[in-house]
Amino acid sequence: MSEIQQATPHVKKNIFLIHLLLALTLYCFDFFFLQANPGQKTVVLAYALALAATFLPFYFLDQGVFEKVRFQYIVFSMDFVFLLSGLYLFNHFDTNLLILIFLTFFISALSQSVGRSLFVAIAVVALYVYLIYDKSDVFNYLDPFLLLSCALLIVVSVHSGYLAFRTVQEEKEIAEWARKARLLSEKVKEGDQMAMEYAATLKNVLDSLPIGAIAVSTDGTLFFVNARVGKILDLNPKTLTNTYLFKENALREIGETMAKSLKDRRELKREYVDLVWNNRPRRFRLDSGPGTTPSGKVWGTLFLLVESVRPAEASP
Repeated sequence: MSEIQQATPHVKKNIFLIHLLLALTLYCFDFFFLQANPGQKTVVLAYALALAATFLPFYFLDQGVFEKVRFQYIVFSMDFVFLLSGLYLFNHFDTNLLILIFLTFFISALSQSVGRSLFVAIAVVALYVYLIYDKSDVFNYLDPFLLLSCALLIVVSVHSGYLAFRTVQEEKEIAEWARKARLLSEKVKEGDQMAMEYAATLKNVLDSLPIGAIAVSTDGTLFFVNARVGKILDLNPKTLTNTYLFKENALREIGETMAKSLKDRRELKREYVDLVWNNRPRRFRLDSGPGTTPSGKVWGTLFLLVESVRPAEASP
């Protein structure tokens, strides 16, 4: 019974099995009615064909359609219509049976479980048998219509119990998704706060470094340049902020070296750049490393810039 209550991925199979049990019960009603009324062959055949046509959706529709509870309501309504129309056509529109069918439907729906709905079905079947026994002078417990009526009550109970189970489960899933979304939003807010605190700390540390530090985002944009870079290059660090490395910029050959490093995904170790800067030849050393937050998320690359002495200048 636990297998029939698995919501996914067996919803289509579960609904098909319940619908099949109902159809077999109604076909048995159809057969015994035909035996007693051979002249109603056309009506019996038309009903049988219409009932067979209800299995077409199980062939043409995929699993995702059956997972929607609204579609299961449609299937249940269709089954209920065929049940009542069958009882009417087969002259089995018994008041006690109709009352117990509706009673079974509501109690099983309240149980919200296929397992508990079976206990409901047993109790209702016992009550129905007692009512028939109390009203009959000669009670035949092998009467096919009596047995089929009991089977019908059991199928209705299972059908409504499973429908209620799926409805409650979908509501629980929606509530769970809402809870997870709320928790995720809270974690994002906490992460944003940590990132802001980390960025402020990182800015203070980089500003206090005795060497130049340039922070570049993953897309190649300079979003932080410390004061030391301004002193080394005789530039205002603010003019370099938001500069895109892959376009012409004030860093010239230094920026090209950094851009090539990002493009090739290669860290710079003792990379020297010789150029004429402010009308005199100068040599700069570049080193780089990946920049990450405390949580390990990569935010870009950190380049370190210092001025180096040319070999010719270093010799006496």
